[in-house]
Amino acid sequence: MKQNYTVRHGALEGIEAFLAVARHRNFRRAAAQLGVTPPAVSQAVRALEARMGAALFVRTTRSVGLTEPGQRFLDRAGPAFEELVAAGEAVRDIGQRPTGLLRLSVPRAVVPLILEPMIASFCRAYPEIELEIAASDEMVDLAAGGFDAGIRLGQFIAVDMVAVRLTPSFSFVVVGSPDYLKRHGRPERVDDLRNHACLRLRRSNGAIAPWAFVDGNEAIEAMLS
Repeated sequence: MKQNYTVRHGALEGIEAFLAVARHRNFRRAAAQLGVTPPAVSQAVRALEARMGAALFVRTTRSVGLTEPGQRFLDRAGPAFEELVAAGEAVRDIGQRPTGLLRLSVPRAVVPLILEPMIASFCRAYPEIELEIAASDEMVDLAAGGFDAGIRLGQFIAVDMVAVRLTPSFSFVVVGSPDYLKRHGRPERVDDLRNHACLRLRRSNGAIAPWAFVDGNEAIEAMLS
């Protein structure tokens, strides 16, 4: 009847100890490599032998040699353990190095103002990141939309989001084309704007952004048509 060998808690430590002893043919040098005491290595190897039901080493006062089962186990376990260590190092490297897909949700106005000047340098600094930018002026739920992060205008941030300011506050100016001003006249006061065609932005929360002015210490919001 063939008995299956199951890797249990502590088995990997036993395999690592076995491989170190097999490499050095010496428990003391194996312990130095692993950073533990020789008795700890001996105990780990004995526990492994007990679980496997076979002696892996021939021990004498002067030398340590492999038994036939020990040699067979070394031939199979050595490459497998190296692959296991390599897999762990690969995962650790991924955790330490930014990589993968980064999805951003941004208002359309943000693309030329903030993103375009920095996209090239960002891609050079993080070549393993695939950047996906969804530009929309609609209110987007970042979590429901599967986005990693978003940029929002103003202070309209969902209460459960962590926000970091990216730029100083913006100041806007009122402009009109020469042809438009020739046909409709030049507004002189804030109240004059109600008689003009004014373009307004929709904020990321869905609200229409007002045209706000400052006259000295007084804040004035224009009534727009």
